[in-house]
Amino acid sequence: MPVSSPVSPRLRSLPARGLVSRGLVCAVLLASAASCKKTGRDQSDAAAWIDNPTAGKKDGSVITIPTLGVKFEIPDTLYVFKSCGEASHTPEGDHGWIPVVTCRSTSGDAFGGGGDEDGGDEFADDDAEEATGVEEIAVTFYVTRKTRPLDERAVSWFENQFKQAGMGVDEITYQHEFQKKSGIYAKLHVLDGDGGAPQREIVQFMFPRQDVVFIARMEYPFGEKRSVDQDWKYILWNFEFLQ
Repeated sequence: MPVSSPVSPRLRSLPARGLVSRGLVCAVLLASAASCKKTGRDQSDAAAWIDNPTAGKKDGSVITIPTLGVKFEIPDTLYVFKSCGEASHTPEGDHGWIPVVTCRSTSGDAFGGGGDEDGGDEFADDDAEEATGVEEIAVTFYVTRKTRPLDERAVSWFENQFKQAGMGVDEITYQHEFQKKSGIYAKLHVLDGDGGAPQREIVQFMFPRQDVVFIARMEYPFGEKRSVDQDWKYILWNFEFLQ
């Protein structure tokens, strides 16, 4: 699959969210090999869920999607991401990742999944955030089929893919135990048109489960001052497998 730069002139004219989503499709090739798709008894229940996503259920602050085999408990304390809910499960972008759960910095009501968005700050004023020019940001968990191993040896491969896509790699490592999960952690920079100064930062953690891969992803303007790192840890810790 050819790798194109996410900072090409055409993409630079797009809103930041569109720019990054198009850039990562070429940088992370987790869903590009259609020939790897398995059917019937060869695939897990989670892989079957990707073909036909179904809504989960919400009990108090806990969102459970049994057929996908995951649960997420909305943290009691979040400083930036005011509302969490089950996503719409509509494939996003050319990569076709399926959103599972999203936590947003505003208490919007457009989650569209089986759960609802309470558990955030019911007194949050979305209009106030927009008026100050502070960008809405989110942490989203995605799932897609696993088409290559995600282990220590895969780190250099992913690093090269990110760099070939024109992104700056601030950090990329294999984590044996990161918020109760094992996978590849990356902190990436979307660079300006000259390939120099970072404009946006992406924190991404890819962790496999049988024949699928979950991707936790957070994006924000470079130099973001809000307490995103602390929220990220709480949110990632509370995303668990049922078995």
